[in-house]
Amino acid sequence: MQLWALIVDGFREALDRKIFWVLVGITLLICVALLSIGFEGDHVSFMFGLWKPQTDHYNPAFELGRSHITGIVVYLAMDFFLGWVGVILMIIATASVFPTMMERGTIDVLLAKPMSRSKLFLYKYISSMVFVLLQATVFVVLTFLIMGLRWEVWVPGYLLCIPLLVLLFSYVYCVSVYVAVKTRSVVAAILLSLGAWVFFAMPKTAVDVFESFPDLQEHKTIYRAVRVVSWIPPKTADIPYLAARWSRAGTSLDIFPTSMMEANDSPAQMDMERAREMEAQQLKMNPAYSIGSSLLFEAVVLLLAMWSFARSDY
Repeated sequence: MQLWALIVDGFREALDRKIFWVLVGITLLICVALLSIGFEGDHVSFMFGLWKPQTDHYNPAFELGRSHITGIVVYLAMDFFLGWVGVILMIIATASVFPTMMERGTIDVLLAKPMSRSKLFLYKYISSMVFVLLQATVFVVLTFLIMGLRWEVWVPGYLLCIPLLVLLFSYVYCVSVYVAVKTRSVVAAILLSLGAWVFFAMPKTAVDVFESFPDLQEHKTIYRAVRVVSWIPPKTADIPYLAARWSRAGTSLDIFPTSMMEANDSPAQMDMERAREMEAQQLKMNPAYSIGSSLLFEAVVLLLAMWSFARSDY
């Protein structure tokens, strides 16, 4: 009952914030845009049939066409909206949860209840995660139904994007919670958590650079050090690949028409082929390692935040 009361209270606070309705509006806007896309024989129409360009390579009657369609939703709509814009907006929407709770008057009332500080901390954290779960569920379920009912492309694995999006948010939000507990500042929680998100991606990017250019691997000491460092932070960059893998969306380059990917000897084509090979390797990653190591990092940060919250004077 205590957990439910905090979740309801958290939703009431979220509804009062304009960011919640901004997220709902963006979700509906993307859904309308996807609904405006239709398939007629071997053609794709846009804007509810007002524009019918020649798009033979996206014929949904073929498996490659289905991969194209799913890839567009996974790599463009989902990854951009909930993977970037959505996470940033949700970080902003939830950053004030702990600073507000720790204000004098509010914290005094909460601590007067028969509830330990550790339990209060966890319940508040869970209430924020439930808010994000709702947003992710609405977006993924609506786009899933659009793909199935409108395009006749049913991809059950796409529904696994719901927990993946919640995971992505949790990787960043744990830093926001820690900073909020230590500083009680909403601005600091937002800025440092977004900065941490960028930092989390840097080791993985460095490893990709080394693997893209084999000559760099001659510097074995640096290469090994970069790989070791990449094991520590949450694997935020893996989330889109896991979503694509379980949705069978192929690589991000598959969303381009086949005519653009025809083999030639141009440097740009060679770079695209190299990128495709690296992305194909990413799709074969071990999900248990990626998610497990990331959750371990998150658990350590949350335990530190909980310890600081339990020892603070109010």
